[in-house]
Amino acid sequence: MTEDNLYLLICYLVYGLTLLILTFKSKNRTKTLAINLTILLIYSGLLLYNLKYNSSGGSGLAWLVYLMISIGLHWVANLINLINKLVRKSV
Repeated sequence: MTEDNLYLLICYLVYGLTLLILTFKSKNRTKTLAINLTILLIYSGLLLYNLKYNSSGGSGLAWLVYLMISIGLHWVANLINLINKLVRKSV
């Protein structure tokens, strides 16, 4: 396994753990999971395709960074939503 694949695996695992916790804290679990997985599949599919087939001349690093940034932004949005749910529940 290359370092790039390891970084992506860690990004997806952290995102998946956060999504799992958010799903269990949500009232409508299936809707939360379906929306987030649909969004994840759309941008991951597009960026992974470009990483695999359009990465000539060193542009693979750019696609890798774009993918990691996209996962990170999606993770931050879900983390804010999770923190918001936890704060509302405790108040």
